[in-house]
Amino acid sequence: MIDRPYGWIWLDGSWVPSGEASVGLLTHSLHYGTAVFDGCRFRRVRSGRLAAFRLTDHIRRFQTSMRAMFMATDHDEATLAAACLGTIARAGAEEGYLRLLAWYGDEAIGIGAHNCTRVAVLAWRSPAPAPAPVRLRIAGFGHDARCLPGAKLAGQYARSFLARREAERTGCDDAVFLGPDGTVAEATGANVFVGHGSHLRTPAASAPILHGITRDTLLVLARELGVTAGEGAVRRDELLGASEAFLANSAQGVTPVGAIEGRVLLAPGPVTRALATAYQAAVTGEDEEHHAWLTELA
Repeated sequence: MIDRPYGWIWLDGSWVPSGEASVGLLTHSLHYGTAVFDGCRFRRVRSGRLAAFRLTDHIRRFQTSMRAMFMATDHDEATLAAACLGTIARAGAEEGYLRLLAWYGDEAIGIGAHNCTRVAVLAWRSPAPAPAPVRLRIAGFGHDARCLPGAKLAGQYARSFLARREAERTGCDDAVFLGPDGTVAEATGANVFVGHGSHLRTPAASAPILHGITRDTLLVLARELGVTAGEGAVRRDELLGASEAFLANSAQGVTPVGAIEGRVLLAPGPVTRALATAYQAAVTGEDEEHHAWLTELA
């Protein structure tokens, strides 16, 4: 099945049928990768309403990414939130993936062009579950902080695309980047958690990683479950010697890792299983303690 946006798209403050939305071939961000994006899942939750998970956090990170790329817009947080909820309401679907997107327009071409910022909110069907457990390899090239690792900048994902393709060509499903100091950074589109017995660790926020909202959610849930979970450097040998591991992002949630560089892991391990269960309860509204993480449609 080909992915297509649902229903209507919020584009620069107006609603446009998804089949009529388009951008020009001279769009600056198409040529130079100067777009930013963010997104989260929405689904029908326990209350019977449609809800997006940690929507405010995603909108704020989107705005932070825009500021990092010198993007100016009159659309404030409240406007973007209303656009997101309106997009979900118009999708006509029980669940899906919501995407906020900002890019530079097509008034002029060239790296130095000062084009207007355009903003869209759209949604499409939920991504298919990742093949689980996933097989990981270590990416053939590094990952550092010389660009903007904390921003969801479209151009940076070319590196992720290449690493994923390399992994697939060598019989794996995904790749893990190492930072300039040789410690673990992140996967091509997800944060990495590594377990040794009952202890769980994920690379620190100071590493060249995206500060994942799902990552933050799982650290909170782990502490509530009594799991010893922390942030810190994960050496290559610690990755390869893990008793269990998983990837985490908003699109897929918790994805167990079954092998790293040919070394087989228990998948899902006991910590992974417990966190996956807790996360599912949070995103579906079964966990009433974290109902504030849900933004429900009226």
